[in-house]
Amino acid sequence: MSNWKVLHLKPNTEKKFTQYCRLYEIQCYVPMRKTTRTYQRRKYEVELPVFTGYAFARYSENQRMEILQSNFIVKVIEPFHPRQFLRELVMVRRALRVDPTLKPIDCLKEGQLVRITSGPFMGTEGIVKRLGQNTRVVLNISIIGQALNIETDRDDIEKL
Repeated sequence: MSNWKVLHLKPNTEKKFTQYCRLYEIQCYVPMRKTTRTYQRRKYEVELPVFTGYAFARYSENQRMEILQSNFIVKVIEPFHPRQFLRELVMVRRALRVDPTLKPIDCLKEGQLVRITSGPFMGTEGIVKRLGQNTRVVLNISIIGQALNIETDRDDIEKL
């Protein structure tokens, strides 16, 4: 259960890194999701990493040099709470088994600055007031001490 690490990888090297780990018999997990891409009017189903730029690996101190010599790793991140981290990985794996098309979303918090990306309020920036099925974004006009509330879908928001 111990020795699982988060590995920040160079761009677009997730699949190569998993092949490298297989070659050196290192336990590695890169959550993949299925999506459909269109090339020259043909549709193809491809697998993409859920968390781009990240892999999760379990290795011993003896295998550490093999991992670092792979030339794929930018940074090794040690989890603060290994049990919780492992539990979260198990939940991700279960969710992807049920629906392999799941996409990651930005983790929003109340009080965070966001931009609305689609719909009638597209381009509007504000602060998250309430999270839920419909997210409430507050637009402040600080000079007069007034604000507006906007209700929008969670999918229409990006963090700034």
